[in-house]
Amino acid sequence: MFRCDDWRVPPTPPEQPRANQFAHLLTLVAANAIPAVGWFTQEWSAATTLIVYWFETVAGLLFIYARGVLQQRWNPRRGHFRYEAPQSKDPQGKPGSFIKGFFFINAVFCAAHGVFIAVILLILSHNGNAELVGLDWRSAGIGCLQMLVIVVVDFLVDVPYLRRWSFGVLEQTANRSFGRVGVVHLALIFGIFAAAVTNSPARMFGVFVVLKTLYSLSTALPMYEPATPPKWLSRAMNRIRREPEGQRFEDMWVKDQAAEVRRRTRNDEVWTGAGR
Repeated sequence: MFRCDDWRVPPTPPEQPRANQFAHLLTLVAANAIPAVGWFTQEWSAATTLIVYWFETVAGLLFIYARGVLQQRWNPRRGHFRYEAPQSKDPQGKPGSFIKGFFFINAVFCAAHGVFIAVILLILSHNGNAELVGLDWRSAGIGCLQMLVIVVVDFLVDVPYLRRWSFGVLEQTANRSFGRVGVVHLALIFGIFAAAVTNSPARMFGVFVVLKTLYSLSTALPMYEPATPPKWLSRAMNRIRREPEGQRFEDMWVKDQAAEVRRRTRNDEVWTGAGR
C-alpha cells in the first residue's frame, strides 16, 4: 500500500532573487491599478476599461511566448519538445513545441474574446446603456501604452534568469499568467453582460472591476501544494468517497502528488534531440 510517509516533496524550482520577486509584485499591482483608477477616478467607460484589460491579455501572451522561445533556445528541456501535461497517460509526452502550442491556443482564445467584447458592447449600445460604452480612444490608447510599458518591464526582469529557469518555472509562469487573466476576463465579460440587464449597470461593472483586481492580486500568493492533505479533508473524503480496497484518500493524494513530481522531472530532463 502507498503510505503517506513513502514520499517527500522535492525542493521547489529555484526562485528568483527577492528584488525580482518584488519587481514582479510591483508590475502586478501597477497593471491592476491602471484600469481600476481609470474606472473609479478618471470616468472611463466600460468599453475603455475592457479594451485596456483585453490589451493586457494580448501583450501578456506575446511576452510569455517570448520567454518560452528564449528559454527553449538557451536551456532546452524535454518539456519544450515533448511536453507531458498534468494527468497525461503517455509518459513519453506529446511531440511538438510546448510554447507554440500554448501560443496558438491562447491566441485563438484572445481573438474570440475580442469579438465577444465587441458583441457585448454593441448589445449595450442598443439597449439604452450607451453611457457604459462611450469609448474614449485617447484614454484607451494611454491605458494600453501604460500596460505595454508594465508588461515589457516585467519581461525584462525575467530575461537575465531565463537560462537558469527549469521547464517547470516556464510552465508555471505560462499557466499562472494567462490562467489568471483568462479567468478574470471571463468574469468581466459576464459582468458587463449582467450590467447590461440590470438597473444599475455602472455599479454592477464596478463590482466586477474590484473582484478582478482582488483575484489578480491573489495570484501573487505562493502555491499551496502540501505533501499530505489536511486531516479534516481526509476524514471528510474518506466518508464521502469510496477508494479502492485498502487505500485511503490520503494515500491517493500522496500517490497523485508523486506522479506529478515524476511528470515535472521528466519534463525538465535535458533535451539532447533538439536539433534532430
